[in-house]
Amino acid sequence: MERKAYRGISYGEAKKVVLEQKYERSELRAFTNGAAARSLFGQGIYLINDLGLAAQYAFCHAEVEGDETAVVLHQKICFNHPFILNYQFSEARLRKDALRWKYAGKHAPDPVHPPDSLELSRQIGSTIKDYLLAFSYDGIIYHVDDEIIYYVLYDQQKQIRDIDVEIAFNIKKPCKVERVDSLLL
Repeated sequence: MERKAYRGISYGEAKKVVLEQKYERSELRAFTNGAAARSLFGQGIYLINDLGLAAQYAFCHAEVEGDETAVVLHQKICFNHPFILNYQFSEARLRKDALRWKYAGKHAPDPVHPPDSLELSRQIGSTIKDYLLAFSYDGIIYHVDDEIIYYVLYDQQKQIRDIDVEIAFNIKKPCKVERVDSLLL
């Protein structure tokens, strides 16, 4: 199954990603506006089907890195055996199944009163990834609603190709968006 997906990042990171055709940075990050990107499903590459939302992520990443230019990259992604999240099988159910799988008969971390919510988020994300990989899933296709789809890929070398620039924009003048064929390296 092949699809097109987007990822919003800073210009500095985009130059390296396009040149090397791979991502290095994980999703886990705190932004200057108080928002945080968490790897809810463990270490992997997080992408989205919506160009506008990817541009918002790009803005945040450029801002936190002190870069004036934000970039949305597009790429082709493929799954051999994706886990599907949607209204029939929710994120909460996946989390519960993964924790039940890992902590069968043992004491699981308490998600209601975590000592450190960021660390607990990391642990649960790692458990979800381990659970999915144990059952031969290579990632997640998460239908948030009828229009928005998130993708989580666990093996970017096998699952991502043809990374290139979709749009680039100055975060201080976000109304001026340019479609570009390539970044000035």
